[in-house]
Amino acid sequence: MNDAYVAEYVVARSAATMFQSRLRIASSRREIAATKRRRWRAIRGGSGPGADATAAHLRGRILLLVNPSEIPRIFTNFCIEPKPCDICGREILRGSSEYEIGFSSLSFRLDADCFGLWQEEMLRTAKRRNLRSA
Repeated sequence: MNDAYVAEYVVARSAATMFQSRLRIASSRREIAATKRRRWRAIRGGSGPGADATAAHLRGRILLLVNPSEIPRIFTNFCIEPKPCDICGREILRGSSEYEIGFSSLSFRLDADCFGLWQEEMLRTAKRRNLRSA
């Protein structure tokens, strides 16, 4: 074969490969842009911050944070920077009381209302446990 022919073939194949690569890159960019423009809808019925905050709902969430077999570490302080309560999702406002409860494998922050509910559930669970063991 002629060396000039091989060189032309290599150049033509390289040009075709580069053209295909540019097409793929442009297609990918269009797909990414279309995905960013798409409006995602929230899943309804979840238990996010805007969920129903009835006492029964909150108590159900609190039961997940009750550990009657361990004595918790409880720290209380005035909130310095606003952050959400881990039970109800409402923001703990600057200057209001916040409670940090820590177990060996779990730690969470509560506002004053949720802390009261958490205390009630801890006592109720401890009483039930004592009745079963007696």
